[in-house]
Amino acid sequence: MSKIKGVISSFTWNFVVNGMAKSFLIPKIVRYYLYKLSGMRTNSSNIRAGCIFRGKSVVIEKDVFINHNVFIDAWETVIIKEKAAIAFDVLICTSSHKIGQPGKRAGISDRKPVVIGKGCWVGARATILPGVVLGDGCVIAAGAVVNKDCKPNTLYAGVPAKEVKTLETIYLTAQN
Repeated sequence: MSKIKGVISSFTWNFVVNGMAKSFLIPKIVRYYLYKLSGMRTNSSNIRAGCIFRGKSVVIEKDVFINHNVFIDAWETVIIKEKAAIAFDVLICTSSHKIGQPGKRAGISDRKPVVIGKGCWVGARATILPGVVLGDGCVIAAGAVVNKDCKPNTLYAGVPAKEVKTLETIYLTAQN
């Protein structure tokens, strides 16, 4: 009986989250409520169409922006903290495999959580690998592959991503 419940739950999740809510025909406020009703822990209605969520271990804080076609592999927890911005086609992975024997190189599963810090900006087509923590305010350049933790308020670019420079932490106010 529990196996049947699991299949129904998985089907419902995929139909609602990765089917209906993914559609470009669904307004973003309706998408937000579909995510909430399906059990996703989100406090942001700014998730664009085309996003895929594999697994339910996603926490999205307030004022987060997730652009079109982002893929979040959430077999382990993914936390996206407030005011983070995720550009289009970003891949966030929490699972991989250990290298196995010659007959099957994809060995046992290896899962680790991912944290995107407050105010981070992840550029288009970047890849965040399992176990990575992006410090608050860091910027990941488009196309970067991040395989280790990133310091706060720092720009990273490249494959693999390397530190490019420290970013300013002073906020300028508009002059009247």
